[in-house]
This record gives sequence, C-alpha cells and structure tokens, in this order.
Amino acid sequence: CVILAMMLMNVSSPQLGSALGYFYTADEQCLADGPHFNYTYYITITGIVGSVVNFVSVILYQAFMSTWRFRPALIFTIVIGSLAPIVDLVIVMRWNEAIGISDEVFFLLGNAIFENLVVILLAIPMSAIYAKVSPPGMESAVFAYVVGIGNFTGMFSGLVGSAIIEWSNMKTVGEDCDFSELPTIIVLFKILLPMLVGIPATFLIPNVLQT
Repeated sequence: CVILAMMLMNVSSPQLGSALGYFYTADEQCLADGPHFNYTYYITITGIVGSVVNFVSVILYQAFMSTWRFRPALIFTIVIGSLAPIVDLVIVMRWNEAIGISDEVFFLLGNAIFENLVVILLAIPMSAIYAKVSPPGMESAVFAYVVGIGNFTGMFSGLVGSAIIEWSNMKTVGEDCDFSELPTIIVLFKILLPMLVGIPATFLIPNVLQT
C-alpha cells in the first residue's frame, strides 16, 4: 500500500517545467507580453534560493512537523504543493503586474521557494515510512527497490507532462508563440489533480506517528 501511495502521488503531479521554462524565458518575438527572464536569473538565482530553502525546509520540518502523524504531514505537503502553482498562474495571466509586483519578485518569492519546500517536506516523511516498513536486515534492499520505483514514476510523470504539452498544441518556440492553454493546464494538472489523487492516496499509508 505504501508503494502504491507513492506511485499515485508521483504520477498525479505531471511535470510541466519545460512549458513553464519556455514561457518564463521567451523573448519579445516569441511572447510580447511575457516575463522575458534571462537565463542567469531563471537558473542561477533561483538555484541559489532553492538551495537555501532546502536547508531551511529541513530545519522547519524537524522543528514543527517531525511529531506529526504521517498522513497529516503528507496531506499538508500536498496541499502546499498544489497551491504553489498559483504563483505560475498569476504570472501567466499577468495579474501580478495589475497589482504592481514585478515578475522577478513574484516568481522569486513564490515558485522558487515553495517548489523546493514541497520537495523536501515530502521526501522526509516518505523516507521515514520506507525505514519503518523495511524488514530488519533488508533496509538497503528495500530502499533501493523503492527508489527505483520512485525514479520510474518520476520519469513517467515527465512523459505524461510532455504528452499534455504536446496535446495542448502550445507553440513554445519561434515567433508568435501560443501559451493560451497554459493557464488551463496549470489549473487542471498542477492544482486540482494532485489534490484529487494525491490526498486520497495518503489514506493507503498507516496514520501512525513518525517517531
């Protein structure tokens, strides 16, 4: 049941990073009214912020969530992860400019922080679950098996994300790019789907304390 829960949580969040990456870094010829991030900002700066957030996430988890039961910890993380793409949605719809917040600031204070935060907050309790379900003396074998399945479902999630982008007929390169379907895709596959599939999947996991 634990393995099935992990697979459902991974698959329920298709990876759409390529489409979002093209949107954020598209030039004026491709997307006239876009963020037009340069690669230094989009990759380097957000990477530095993400590394800091990873460190802070571990401290926050240890201080506040380590005493929670598995199920509430996972549900909380899934909800946060489902709400984080709202930052992308706001930028894609250009609502942040309407309230006077630049794309760089809104992206940095939102997506760059929450995306890394969710990864850590989900990885820690899942690692603890794997440790608890492993028979004595077989911890390394079980962990390798679980990591292999996790990598496979992560790869499958990426393929699903690529298929979604392909089927949406978005034009992400060249001139006169078309990102009109991107808001709908974000709402359906990054906000609604993880909550509709991921949260029920947590009920396959025993609701016991992490300690």
